[in-house]
Amino acid sequence: MARRKKNMTYEEELTYLDSEISKTEETLKALKTRKKELAKVKEQADLQTLYAAIKESGKSVADVISSLK
Repeated sequence: MARRKKNMTYEEELTYLDSEISKTEETLKALKTRKKELAKVKEQADLQTLYAAIKESGKSVADVISSLK
């Protein structure tokens, strides 16, 4: 936790903390956006792997879907 510097007034520290909070929120937003992007990429890779396995098995997509139900 940030501690008040000796030469900093309460107002200055509040301003500093607001600035740090804003920076951290921006970083968090960027990280969440990147996480969503990676999740989409992973899902596409998983779908490609699944489709390749279906093709290799000689079954159709409809066959696999019906066997899952």
